[in-house]
Amino acid sequence: MAVSVPFENFPPLSVGSITRILDEELVDQAVVQILGYKRIPGSNSGRFRLLLNDGETLFPFALLATHLNHLIEARKLEKFTILKLNKYVCHPITSNKKVIICLEIEPLVPGSVVNDQLFATQEVTNVEETQNKSKPESFQNIVPVVHNSPSPKRNTSNVLNNNLDSKIAVINQPSTSRASLSSENTVSLNQYSLKNNVKYINKQSNNPSFNQNWDTQASTNLGNTNHSNIIPIASLSPYQNRWTIKARVIYKTSVKSYSNAKGSGKFFSFYLLDETSEIKVTAFSDLAESLKNFLVLNNVYYISNAKVQRAKEISGVKNDFEIIAYENTNIELASDLTSVPSLKFDFVPLTQIPLRPKDSYVDVIGVCCCVSEMATIVTKTNREVCKLDLLLLDFDKRPMTLSLWGSDAEEYKSGDNHVIAVRRAKVTDFKGCSLTVSPDSMFFIDPAIKEASTLQSWYGNLGDLTNIRSGPSDAFKEWKSQTWKICSDITAVNFEDSDRAEYFTMKATITEVQKEKCMYRSCPSPECYKKVEDLGNGFYKCGKCDKEYDSFNWLISLSFNLADFSDSLWAVAFREVAETIIGYKVEYLSNVKEHDENKYLNVLSNMHFQSFIFKLRSKMEVFNETSRLKTTVINARPVDPIFHARKLLNDIDRMEKILKCE
Repeated sequence: MAVSVPFENFPPLSVGSITRILDEELVDQAVVQILGYKRIPGSNSGRFRLLLNDGETLFPFALLATHLNHLIEARKLEKFTILKLNKYVCHPITSNKKVIICLEIEPLVPGSVVNDQLFATQEVTNVEETQNKSKPESFQNIVPVVHNSPSPKRNTSNVLNNNLDSKIAVINQPSTSRASLSSENTVSLNQYSLKNNVKYINKQSNNPSFNQNWDTQASTNLGNTNHSNIIPIASLSPYQNRWTIKARVIYKTSVKSYSNAKGSGKFFSFYLLDETSEIKVTAFSDLAESLKNFLVLNNVYYISNAKVQRAKEISGVKNDFEIIAYENTNIELASDLTSVPSLKFDFVPLTQIPLRPKDSYVDVIGVCCCVSEMATIVTKTNREVCKLDLLLLDFDKRPMTLSLWGSDAEEYKSGDNHVIAVRRAKVTDFKGCSLTVSPDSMFFIDPAIKEASTLQSWYGNLGDLTNIRSGPSDAFKEWKSQTWKICSDITAVNFEDSDRAEYFTMKATITEVQKEKCMYRSCPSPECYKKVEDLGNGFYKCGKCDKEYDSFNWLISLSFNLADFSDSLWAVAFREVAETIIGYKVEYLSNVKEHDENKYLNVLSNMHFQSFIFKLRSKMEVFNETSRLKTTVINARPVDPIFHARKLLNDIDRMEKILKCE
C-alpha cells in the first residue's frame, strides 16, 4: 500500500481526467502522475508505454510520442513524476480498448521529489481490468499493443486495391448522382488505363494547400463505410497486424530508378500526415507507376494492409517507421477532407540561413529570380548527375542559391518568377552558404499558401533588381580571400624593419574622432587633393600646382581611434570612404559646417561607438624625421550581424580542429 502524500504539497492531480478522456470528453491540461514506463519490447523502435495515475484511475495504455523520447533520456519522466498533459489523442484499438497518445507534455515535479504514488480518497480503479475484464498484466512485462479486431468490410467506392490480377472500381456513384458513372470507370493496374471522366485521378501539381479542383461529382458517400479500426500514425509499429490509418497526402515524389547488388527497378514515395504525425510510404515496380497516377495531392485516404518497418534512411518526416505498399494494399478515398490537417511549414528567412549549422535542414520560401544553365557534375563514383541552380529572393532582398539534382533538375521547367517553397532544404557550405534539395526534401512550385501569395505580390512590385544585395556566396568568397586581424596583431608588430605595407581586415568600433581637423579646403584641380592657402583676397593658392584659384573643394580627412577587445589604434579615412563612415556626403557636411557649427560637431559625435568592417593598410612612414605607423582605411562597411556571426562560427570550428590536432 502506497503511503498517501498530501496533495497540497504538489500540483493537484486532475482526478477523473483519465475516465473523461476515455469517454471522449475534451480535457484541457490534465495533471497526472507517471507510475512507470517501459520500452515496448521486441524492437529498437524507442517507443515507450506509460502507466498514468490521475489519483482515481490507473491507466497502462498510454503511449509516448517518439519526439518526446528525449524527456525519458534526460530523466525528466522518471517514476512518480507529475506532469501536465497539454496535447493528446485518444483512439480505439479494439471494440473495448483505447489508447492515449501523449503528444505534448510538461513535467511539473520530478519523481525524485514526489517519491511516492499520489491518489485521491476514493478507491483507485485499474482501467486495464475494466477494458480487458480479466486479470491485469504486470506492468513489468509490457508487450506491444496488438490490434486484432476483425477487418471491416469495405465499400469498393473510391478504392485502389493493388492486386495486379484484378480490376477494382474506382468510382461507384449512387443512382441519385447528377452524373452517374458506369461500371466501365475502372482501373486495371496491369494495363494502367484511366478513364478521362474520372477527373479527380488526373495528375496534379505539388501544392500543399487543400485542392478544391477535384470533381465533386466523383466523390461518393463513404459515410456508411466501416472504419472502426482507424489508428493514428503515431501509434503505428511493425507489431500490429490489422490497422487502418486516415491521412492526407502531403507530397509525392517522381518515379525514380535504383540499381544495387540485388538488381534494378523503380520506386515511388509519398508522404502522409494526420493529427499526430507523418510517415513515408514507398511502392516498387509496376505499383509505383500505378500509385503515382492514382493518388491526388492533398486528398485524404484510408490506407490498410501494408507493411510497417523501421525507416532505413532519413525520410524527411519525424517518424522512426515507414510503410511499404504491396499489391494487396488497400487505399480508399475519404469523403471527409477537413478532419485531417494540412501540411505546415516553419519558414526561415534567407538571411538567417548562414546561422544554421552545415547539414542541418530548414523550411524556406522565396521567389526564383534567376535560373542557371543545366550543368553535369561527375560524382565520386564517376556517375554523371545533372545540377540546376535557382536563385531565391525574399523580403530582405539578399539572394540564396538553391541547387536541384538529378531528376529534380531535369524536370524543372518553370523558369524564373515563380515562388519556390522547400520543406527540409539542406544547408551546405558550398561557396560559403547555399541550399540543396536532398532526397528527403519536399519541393513545391507556386504553393497555394498565404506566404507564397504575399511574396509573389511583393516581387511583382519590386521593379528594378539592380539594388539587390550580394548573396552569401559572394560575401563569403570575398571574406575568405581576406586576412583577418585584431588590433593587437597590428600594434604588437614591429614595422620599422620592413618597407612593405600590411593589408588586413578587422571588425572594430570607433571610440574617438578628431573633430577639429576633419575637413579642409583642397585644390579644385582634378586629381589634386592638396590643401590650399587662403590669400585673403578671394583667391586660394595650391602649393603643389603653384596656382591661384578663386574657389576650392571641401575634402574630408577623418582621423579616428579604432578599438576592439584586444587593443586600439589610430586610422585615417579620406573622401568617399570617410563619407561612408560618417554617413553624409561632403557637400552636406560643408554646408552644415559653414552655417551651424554645433550641428556639425554633433554629426561627428554620432560616429562614436559605431562598428564597421574595415579593410586597412598599415605601413611605417617617416614624418619630421620620426618613424610612425600609419593606418589608412581602404574600405568600410557596416557590420552585417548574420554574416559576421557565420564567420565567427567558422573561426570556432577551425580553432577546434587546430586544438584537436595539438
